Amino acid sequence: MKLFLIVLFLTLTSCAQLMNGQSQPVRTLGKNTYLASCGGAVETWSDCNRSAMKECNGNYLVVSKNENSVGTVRELTFQCNK
Repeated sequence: MKLFLIVLFLTLTSCAQLMNGQSQPVRTLGKNTYLASCGGAVETWSDCNRSAMKECNGNYLVVSKNENSVGTVRELTFQCNK
């Protein structure tokens, strides 16, 4: 019974983590140019946009978007407006 409860707890916490996800860090590509990644089943373009807004205090310009055909790679290249 104790083992069952441990397995149940681990399963539920794993599912909760997948639902919330963890945003990936924004990478600096050059002077005032950044890359936010938000690929996979849990993250969406909204997560990339949220990362850009946070990095640039809400004021940014999209340079490019890159997504593969299955959605496992999503990358937003952006610059902060001054």
